[in-house]
Amino acid sequence: MKKQRGQAIIEFALILPLFLLMIFGLIYSGMLFHDYSTLSNVARSAAREAAITQDVSENDAKIVKNYYDSSSNTFVDGLITGLYVPKSGSALKIHVDKTTTPYDILVTITMQRHASLPWIEIVVPEEFTIKYHMRKDV
Repeated sequence: MKKQRGQAIIEFALILPLFLLMIFGLIYSGMLFHDYSTLSNVARSAAREAAITQDVSENDAKIVKNYYDSSSNTFVDGLITGLYVPKSGSALKIHVDKTTTPYDILVTITMQRHASLPWIEIVVPEEFTIKYHMRKDV
């Protein structure tokens, strides 16, 4: 009877790290999906706002400040879970190509993994970029 109890403890000790890795992997994957879907919505909103604005220019500061605060390097609504932070200098860009009719508007959001999270590089990528393309009729 004592040998069976010892066997159960050994099996539990072998399975527990794999089980915890799987559970935390699911949690971080859910956080990544939340960040990605939220930022996709931000990119779509910024592209739509750029498309309906009368005079939009490259990296339009009026539109960018509605979604991104460059002084604190955060998105205005605080929509991110903390797993990723905006990439310095290139977090939210609006590119307007006026050589085509209708104009092509491309909104790009780039995020990088938070540096203070240990062991997270196993589960989530270093950085991700979201691009949203919209046409502006003139």
